[in-house]
Amino acid sequence: MSTWPQGRRSHGDRGFTLLELLVVMVIAGIVISLVAVNASPNERGRVLDDGQRIARLFELAQEEAQLRARPIAWEADTGGWRFLQATPAGWIPLTDVFAPAKWRLPLDGVAVTEGGSGNTGARLVFGRELIDGPQHVVLVRGDIRVDVAADGTGRYFASTP
Repeated sequence: MSTWPQGRRSHGDRGFTLLELLVVMVIAGIVISLVAVNASPNERGRVLDDGQRIARLFELAQEEAQLRARPIAWEADTGGWRFLQATPAGWIPLTDVFAPAKWRLPLDGVAVTEGGSGNTGARLVFGRELIDGPQHVVLVRGDIRVDVAADGTGRYFASTP
């Protein structure tokens, strides 16, 4: 409770100046804009991230097919992908690391090419052999294109042309 008469204030109760408030607002604006820019990477980066992610998953699927001694297949569409394992009863979806997932951004197209002859289809199959034939997946969103290709030795790479 102040002991000063009404209408008079002590020097310590005067508050912030307009200049001080403006400086704080500018600093807050800069910090918020930096967070917003870093929190939302561009579309090309997101599609490339998806390509790199499936490249690593392809390597794991190849190893898993060898360990289980059963083929593993990958299927994709413009909304996402899933991995399947061959069983005597047919193909069943895998879980854990190979659980079905969605692309970070919906794609306009996914093209799968398996084998040197250019056979195209909706399914990429990883066999029990260490060395497979050429495999190629193309992810397309607008004018963005990401190629995921195998080098034939079990390594997969994602790149943009």
